[in-house]
Formats: sequence, C-alpha cells, structure tokens
Amino acid sequence: MKSIIIKYSKYILTLLAVAAMAVGLLMPTQIKAADSYNKDKKGSITINLDDVKQGDSVTNKAGVSVSIYQVASISHDEVNISFDIVSSLESTGVDVNDITTSDKNLNAAKKLTTVIDNSGISAVTKKTDSNGKVSFTNLAQGMYLVEEKDSASYGMFSPFLVAIPYMEDGQNWIYDVETYTKGVSNQQGSLEVKKALVYMDPETGKIYNLQAPKSYEENGETVPGARYYVGLFCDAEGTIPYGKNYLKTIDFNGSHSETIKYDNLPDGIYYLFETDENGVPYAMGETHTEKDRTYKCVVGDGSGDSADNKVQLQGRPQGKMNISNVFTTIPDDFMVVAELTIEKKVLDQNGQQTTTNDTFYASVYKQTGSDDNVENELIQTVQLQQNGKVTVPVRVEKDGSTTKVYIEETDADGNTIDPDNFAYKISGEGNVELSMEQQTGTITLTNREKGDEEEETTSSEEETTSTEKGKKPTNNTKKSKSGKTGDTTPILTWIIIGVAAAVVIIFLVARRRKSE
Repeated sequence: MKSIIIKYSKYILTLLAVAAMAVGLLMPTQIKAADSYNKDKKGSITINLDDVKQGDSVTNKAGVSVSIYQVASISHDEVNISFDIVSSLESTGVDVNDITTSDKNLNAAKKLTTVIDNSGISAVTKKTDSNGKVSFTNLAQGMYLVEEKDSASYGMFSPFLVAIPYMEDGQNWIYDVETYTKGVSNQQGSLEVKKALVYMDPETGKIYNLQAPKSYEENGETVPGARYYVGLFCDAEGTIPYGKNYLKTIDFNGSHSETIKYDNLPDGIYYLFETDENGVPYAMGETHTEKDRTYKCVVGDGSGDSADNKVQLQGRPQGKMNISNVFTTIPDDFMVVAELTIEKKVLDQNGQQTTTNDTFYASVYKQTGSDDNVENELIQTVQLQQNGKVTVPVRVEKDGSTTKVYIEETDADGNTIDPDNFAYKISGEGNVELSMEQQTGTITLTNREKGDEEEETTSSEEETTSTEKGKKPTNNTKKSKSGKTGDTTPILTWIIIGVAAAVVIIFLVARRRKSE
C-alpha cells in the first residue's frame, strides 16, 4: 500500500480504556521528520500488565505469553515519514497512517489479528516476569501489533498497535515505547446462537419448519446436508471481526436447527452476521442464493423481518440469540417437519405422581397403507422424561396431505413392551395426525405401578384397547422389558402328568378285580 503523507499533528501515548483494550499509541495522520529523527536507530516495546481482579483476589501476572508482529515498515523522504503496511495485510483495508484515536487503534488491531497467523509474518514471543512486565528490544522502526497469546492465570487484554518511533511533544522522537494494559478477567460471558431453517408461504406468511438433508459421501469426504457460517463483529457494519475465532461453521445433517456458542466474551457490544465461507458478512434480512437455495437470514423465528443483530453483554452474562434462514421456496432436498410432543406420566399404585429408578422409552412410527394392511416405518426411538416432555421431529408431506404416526412404549432398542413382564400398566399409546397445517401434536403416555394383587391384562382386554388406540405396529420383534413377573409354571405338563396317573390307577383297579 502506498504511503499516505498528510500534514503532521503529533503522536499521543494513551490508555485505551475500552473493555479488554490495552494501552497503545495513537498514530497521527502524518509525520514530519524533525532534526532529531535518526532513521537508523533501533527501538523497544515494554508492556506492563495491570492488576486484574477475580473475585476478592488479584490474578497472577507472571508467565503470560505476549507476541509482537511488525505489520508496517517506515518510509521517509528527508522531510516526512509514513508507514507502509505489509503487502499480505493489505486486504484488511487497515490504514496504518490514520490511527488517530483509541477506537481506531482498537479496531485496526482486531482486524489484523484475524489474518496475522496466515500472513507469513513471523512473531516474537516472550513471557512476562513476576511483575507482569515484558520487553522486546533491538526492534526495527515501524508499526507493531501486540497480542496476548497465552493468558495463563492472568486474564486477557485486547490487541493493540504501537509505532516506533513516536513523538509526544512535537519535537522529540521516542524510540523506546512503554505501555500499560487494561486487562480483564478470564471469567467472561458467552453468546449462544441457535439457527433454524424455515419456509414462509409467500401468500399467507405462515411459517413452516424445514429439515435439511442428511450428510453424504463425496470423493471420500463427508459433505453436510447444509452448511452455513456466522461471524461475530465489533461494529454494526460488520467490518471489525471479534478475534481470530469470530467465524463459526454451522452444519445441518438431517436437522431443523443447530446451536453454536461463543465463549470468553468481555463485556461490550457485539453484532452477529451470517457470512460467506470467507467471513464476509451478509446484510441481515437481505436475500441471497447459495447452492440454488435462496433465502434471507433474520433475527428470531422467521415470522418477522427483524435485523436487530446487536448483542450487549455486561456482568459475564450467558447471552442467547435466535436467527433463522427463511426460504420462500422449499429447496428440493429439504423436508417440512412437524413437532410431536410426548408427555410421560409415572403414577404409583394409588394414582399419585411419582418417580422411579427405571428408564422409559417410546418409539414413533409413520403409518401407511389401509386399515387392513398397515405398514409401519420407525421414525425414532426416544428416551422419555419422567413427568416431563420430549419433542420428536416428524417429516410431513409438502403437498399438505396428512401424515399418521403411531406412538407406543418400547425398550431402548425399539422392541414393544411385554405387559406380562412389565411392572407398570401402560395407557395412552395411539395415533396422532400431522401435516403442514397441523404442525404440532401431543400424546401422553402414562405408567401406573401394578399392585401385587392386580391381574395382568387379558388378551380380550388387550384386543379392546388396541381397537381403541389404533392399529399397532406388527413388523417389529417383540421383546419384554424387565419388571414384575407372574406364575410361569407350565400348566400343560401338569395336565399330562394327571392323565397318566389316572390311567395307572384304572389299570391297577381292573387288575385287582380280575385277581379276586
């Protein structure tokens, strides 16, 4: 980048008191060489960590790794001097000759840290002493990026820029620069981001949940069904990424929503954007196309056009934000999904709610065919929450037709419970119908503990119950789950023994009469 030479003002050493910002130097928009300037003189940077409180104590300032990178060289024409940014950093758009405020220093440093590791610029890294002090000496003139590499047990400070030399009084150049950081504790806040896929009917405005396809193999690699990117930025325009890990990937593999998390966020204001794979943000609410899928990203569940992507964290909060990719045409490989809620109740012998040490499961089947020939496709076997609810996504047809599902209690492998060997009486199993118009359904499964004197359900009762609930799946192997067992004595064996004994008695009686 060409040097930018503007009329000289002066350099100012300042404390950058912004969140985790460290002390840095404010670089003027132009530098005029004074008689005291020595183009061959080396310089140094000394960093002093401040005290960071964590609870009632002060963190340890020793052993903190700090790195410096020379990001710009210096040019002079015997009258003026200016900075030339390293060519591999030009793409950041940082103007190193316009660092005139603490905010500009902060923002420029954050931009540079996102690309510095891949810039080819070598770092010099040292650790602080017991007083939190570290010095870098014999440095060539230019501009340096200072960055914390390993906070150890200290805390954290934001990266900042330092110029060698700088001028603070308009007369004398200072080649040995000393800075004082403004650090914060490692115990910071976090931001949880949940992204959902939805379809909005352009005529009615109604929202439908979408499910991305499952991952697949391509050229020996696993390709996600759908992949999107989000980035966390420090400004509303999305030009200042927050740190090196500002960009996160969200993969959808047969799912409707996915969640990612940003940790260790200092107090402050942030802005979340959907981005391309290179971290370039899209304007919130702006329609764009990727892989023949046209959509817009909005804040919320997709029912509105909210573009309020601002997040303010204070006092180490656990922030949350929901965003949605809204499609006005359902992609060919996407599916519409409804939500089935299964409520589980556990009762004692007296019908009062209770909890047990047992684990309960239910299987959900999609039913097709006629009433006389029902076919059952297992959708999912899910672990139930005692006296609570779980939700199962169910694919429904895009044409609006009804999807019938059957829900029954099973073991963990999806095998139907044997009521004779189960310690509970089961009720509530049955059918639920779902569609694009009926996107939610609920069913309640109740288990009541059996009493010792309670008889097992007879086959006729089972048949009546089955008729009331709907047709049960018939294409799954039935296995019993552990529970109370009844009298399993083989009755047929005793009948055979009894008949044989009677025959022997009759034979003996007849023989005795004959002998008399």
